Amino acid sequence: MTTSRTADNLVYEVAGLLGIVEAGETLGSVEYDTINSAIDPVLEEVSAIVNIGDRDDIPTRFFQTLARLVTVHAAAKFSNTPLDLNAVAQHEQRLRHLASAGPSYQPLKADYF
Repeated sequence: MTTSRTADNLVYEVAGLLGIVEAGETLGSVEYDTINSAIDPVLEEVSAIVNIGDRDDIPTRFFQTLARLVTVHAAAKFSNTPLDLNAVAQHEQRLRHLASAGPSYQPLKADYF
């Protein structure tokens, strides 16, 4: 099982979400470059939530949510419209949830004053 995905995987996932490529098709250079150019700014934007140090080593856990964030940014570029900040906030909140530590199921020690 793959534990990480690459920026190229992300480009094609976003293209699929945008509906501009079908499985097995190749993107045109303009579409590829437009989506690819959105990846680094998105990774920088969410670095306070989740740090992806290598764009070619994206943890699978975050991949789909990052793809949706890149899709929002790329869609704004393709349509030359303002960025949908509500969608960005929604996906960033999902990243926070995914990045948060799960329950440890360990008893907590009470601090007494």
